[in-house]
Amino acid sequence: MKQILKPNKKQNTPWVVWYIILTAVAQYILINYKDSINFIDADVFILLGAPDSVNIYNGQYWGVLTNNFLHLYLSQLIMNCLAIIIYGYFIEKRIGFIKFSIIVVIAGIIPSIFQLNLTDQPGIGLSSINFTLFGFIISKAFIDKGFRLKWIYLYLLIMISIVLYCSFYNLYVSDVYRSEAMSFGFILGLLLGYLSNKKYIYQVTVLFIIMFLSVSTLFYAPWSSEWQVYKGYEAHKNKDFTEARKRYEKALKIDPENMQAIDNITLLKLDKLKLKAYKAFIKNDYKRAKKIYEDILQISPNDEWALNAYRELQ
Repeated sequence: MKQILKPNKKQNTPWVVWYIILTAVAQYILINYKDSINFIDADVFILLGAPDSVNIYNGQYWGVLTNNFLHLYLSQLIMNCLAIIIYGYFIEKRIGFIKFSIIVVIAGIIPSIFQLNLTDQPGIGLSSINFTLFGFIISKAFIDKGFRLKWIYLYLLIMISIVLYCSFYNLYVSDVYRSEAMSFGFILGLLLGYLSNKKYIYQVTVLFIIMFLSVSTLFYAPWSSEWQVYKGYEAHKNKDFTEARKRYEKALKIDPENMQAIDNITLLKLDKLKLKAYKAFIKNDYKRAKKIYEDILQISPNDEWALNAYRELQ
């Protein structure tokens, strides 16, 4: 992007930056005041662009990008909006909104996938985009005086402090911050800044390889607990109970606290019992069917299907 990334002094309005801020603020309002808004349903996170990892593996691939715009906490929203105003406007006015949009898309997708591969969740918030933009400025400043941001060392200290704080919080308090995406976003930004001074074909080739390798993990990621849950869910849906249980058990080996895998193993057991009960019932083996209904109700006392069937045999 040697020719592409020349300063563009004619652009003074950061259109992409303001679009991102307006989107993030609007989604924050919706997620926090959804109870008073009629069109927000139970799947509010999916509706607002933040599907969980299983849904992403199940085909909602756009979630690795759109999840960047959703914020749950006001402090998180304010910090990210301030950062993108500083870094985003600084870059956008120099390279134009089209090239800046490309950087934002890359910065949204690749770190989110990296986070998904490491932690089984892509996370939410603009932090990975902001760290990518900051890394781009740092790298670009070495080859272009126009990218030497004022107070750059202060910003560097702040960004390092944020990563350290988030990593410490995730490790000792609660795993809620996207510290992996932040770190990788910064590295990605350094790479993008470095590539910006190379030949166009070189830039495209390197970015294509990185994007291809990243996106491919959305379709095959056996090291991911959530990917194993997704494969188990697919097998479960197709009534391949043996394969489903195998996948759920693999998920638990990777992450023993994966609640979806634990819950789905219970559902799998219930489905197998229901199938046995149904076969016993159609063979008029009511005594055995009744016993299986009782086993089902011991696991799930409020199972409506088993309750109704059990009452019929009373």
